[in-house]
This record gives sequence, structure tokens and C-alpha cells, in this order.
Amino acid sequence: MLPFSISHFLDRSRLSEREQSACFEHFAELGLTRLSLTGRQSLLCLENPAYLEFLIREQQRNGIIHLNAHAPFGEQFDLNCTETYQRTMLETQCRLLGCCARLGVDTITFHVGTTDSGLPLQQLRSLTCRALEQLLPEAEKLGLTLLLENTLFPTDTPAELLGYLQRFPTPTLGICFDAGHANVMDATPGKRSDQLIGWIRKRWTPKVRFEIDTLARLLPHVVSCHLHDNSGFDDEHRLPGDGTIDWPRLFSRLEHGAPRLRSVQNETNNETHRITPEKTAGRFRELFRMQATVA
Repeated sequence: MLPFSISHFLDRSRLSEREQSACFEHFAELGLTRLSLTGRQSLLCLENPAYLEFLIREQQRNGIIHLNAHAPFGEQFDLNCTETYQRTMLETQCRLLGCCARLGVDTITFHVGTTDSGLPLQQLRSLTCRALEQLLPEAEKLGLTLLLENTLFPTDTPAELLGYLQRFPTPTLGICFDAGHANVMDATPGKRSDQLIGWIRKRWTPKVRFEIDTLARLLPHVVSCHLHDNSGFDDEHRLPGDGTIDWPRLFSRLEHGAPRLRSVQNETNNETHRITPEKTAGRFRELFRMQATVA
């Protein structure tokens, strides 16, 4: 048994409350009792207080818990959003911290943001630091750990993320290591910038700068992880085992080299890839059994 909890992104918020209740009951029967709140669910909790109360009731009824959460992301919600959105973003994210505390969430993951605004990297860093200065004290009051995620842009490379950890040396801040994103951004023999999907390439000038080993840089600071798989050239969010990531090796590195690690999160895109809860539960049993054999 691996020494960390696993939670699953299983968002059924597009369904009616009755249908969602049936899904939560089904998840619990399959042993999927630890869930992660998606960015869409986070927004729903803010826009509709009744949805938050519904989730709290379902947790109590089915013995489930939303162990982790993902903050809303995009132009209006990223930490480095422009002055146009900065105040509203901070108000929104502070409110979300309160919702997460009520749900019993342990960690909440944020995106630093992209370079799409056209602002220089130094200015984007300043905006991110300004956001963290306000969010971290609120997270600490509520007993939440705020995590920064490695995505696919110049703004959240390992070097950039480590810079924020040095600027804010507090246990309230850590890293959410995204295995799928690292698989895209890490160099492999023969891998070229022009092989990556266009929406990732266009954020880099003149070409994508690959990392030698993203996890090696971030490992001492990893508190949680996003687990999903891909081909190494696009952010496909496939079920672990359906891409090119070496999962036994990854689990071993996390188990033996991440002193702050508390949980891992299955961030597979179940809707896009038509993955049932039964397949999810079975696949992770296989992966953990494989890791136990290797260990």
C-alpha cells in the first residue's frame, strides 16, 4: 500500500441533483470515497451556495470527502491575471478558500497563468507575488495548503515555481506536481518543439524549452500530484496507463523522495475519454498492485 491517499476528479455537476446523488452513491460503493473538486465545481460553489450545501450533504450521506480542490483558472482567475481582473480574482479565490474549508478540503491547487496578456515575465511574477501575499494568510487561517501547479508555459517552469517557494517560505505553500504536464515538457531523445500541439507551442518564443527532469527539481516540495497520461506531445488527460508515462518509476520516486507528499489526484478527463468509474477503480488497483510488486 502506497503511503499517500488518492482522490479522483469525478465531476457530475451537469446532471440533476438526483442523478448526482446516485453517482456519489455509486462512487462510494466502488471505494472511490476521496474526490477532488474540479475548477467547474469550484465555480458552482461560488455562484450557487445551494450547490455547496448539496455537496456537504452528499459527503455526509455517502461517507465521501473532497480531499483536494482545483481553483478556477483562465484569464479572470489565474494568479498573474492583469490589473483588470486582479481585485475580482482575489475576492473570488478568497471566497473559494472558505468553501473548501467547509468541505474539509486539504489542498487547493492554483494556476500561475500564461503569458497571453503580453506582459513581460517580470511583471507577471510581480502580479503572482501580489496574489500570494493576500491568499496565503487566508489559507493559513483556514488550515488549507495552497499549491502551485507546473503546467505548460514559461510562467510555471520548475525554476519559476521554485522562485515563489523561495519568496514565500511557508508550509502553507507547496507544489502540485502534474505528471501529464511534465511528460509533455520533459525532454526525451529526439523530441522536438515542432512536434507539440500548436496551442502549447504558441506560448513559447521562439521554441519550446524542454526540461531535463521536472519532477527532480520539484520533488522536495511536492504536497500533491495530478495523475493523468498522454503521448508526450499533447495534454490529453488520459487514464494512467494509456500513455507513455512510466508509472511504477513515478510512484517509486514519489514514495521515496517526496517528504511533503500527502495525496495524489487522478485528473483523467473521464467525459472526453468515456471512462467509467468501474474502469477508473480497476485501473488504479492494477497500478498500485504493480507498484507493490516492484517495491
